[in-house]
Amino acid sequence: MLELYFIFYRIPKMMTQLARERQRSALAWSLIGIGAWLGAEFVVIFGIVVTYGIVSVITEGDVSEELPPLLRLLTYVLGLVAAIGSFLLTKRFLTSRPRPAYAPPPPPPTF
Repeated sequence: MLELYFIFYRIPKMMTQLARERQRSALAWSLIGIGAWLGAEFVVIFGIVVTYGIVSVITEGDVSEELPPLLRLLTYVLGLVAAIGSFLLTKRFLTSRPRPAYAPPPPPPTF
């Protein structure tokens, strides 16, 4: 549940602010941040499930459709850590972009 707060509120808010400061697309950078978060979680989950399946087949163990509870918790924690790390890397990449050195043009005259 806490992840939904970050995915739908906190990440877009942070990335929008940083992108606007650097005159980049706020929507694009928000989607990149969300994609980095979700992508890291999916990669970790996929990797652990495939590794569990391969180890179960090699050791001729019981290949059940569900992961053991401890492995499920480990998958969740590693997925969350990877998601936070990937988001921080994306944020660092955006903040490494220099701010524009020029002032924006003046507004058009009003008559």
